[in-house]
Amino acid sequence: MAAPGSEFTAIVRVAGPGRLEEFREQLRWLMVRDVDAENYTEHHAGDALEYRFELKKGVPFSAFANASEEFPELRVEAEWRNIAQGVRGRAIIQSGRLLDHETAPLDSGLLALEVECGAQGELVFGLACVRDGEAWLGYCASAERHAYFQLLPSGELRLDESASGCWSAPNGEEIAPALLERLEEIAFRFAGDWLWYDEDASPATMLERKRYADHGWVVAGANLKSEQLLRVGLGQAFSTLAPEARVLRERLRSAWARKA
Repeated sequence: MAAPGSEFTAIVRVAGPGRLEEFREQLRWLMVRDVDAENYTEHHAGDALEYRFELKKGVPFSAFANASEEFPELRVEAEWRNIAQGVRGRAIIQSGRLLDHETAPLDSGLLALEVECGAQGELVFGLACVRDGEAWLGYCASAERHAYFQLLPSGELRLDESASGCWSAPNGEEIAPALLERLEEIAFRFAGDWLWYDEDASPATMLERKRYADHGWVVAGANLKSEQLLRVGLGQAFSTLAPEARVLRERLRSAWARKA
């Protein structure tokens, strides 16, 4: 979600069946006249507009709220990340009113991850994990598969290959609710920053489809977000895994290769 290299970033999406072009012009008029307005880029695809900010002062909520007063059929959703303050947040605006607002700690240092991109933009393999005492917990995905996993201190690798809440390997037992909640949280954080899914019909995914088409990249079941794909590079890999976690990566890839 956050643009690489910037400490305070935001994405604001405007979606709905209404007058997007008129909203766009109204917002431009407001932003030009706002002395505190910061630089942004604008993207348009289907029934959605997207604005990306690299910020120093803050998200320009007032401009979006003022513009939305005249376009009640449109919904404004903002997401931001402030690394310097260690917080992330989201807000929803409609008809000029703030409908929802929340902030939470980033906790970004807890996740270790690795992604590998293919020559046509496809997700070859990606994983996100945390240390749980002497064990590892996490989520892994490729273009067509995904799974929760747990590597125990004994060396036993457990996989839930459909993210169904039961260990499909080795014995099919149900995952304890507290553990499943942790696995889901890892998956949501990883996917939120790095992935989009072909089955998703949201405005954000519509924009991703357009970017993929513009670049000639292959769309599969799971895909790297375009900004992250450009960050990693075609045929390249990105990793924050510590040396002791690399055995986990090899175990996971070997397990999937045996079942392919």
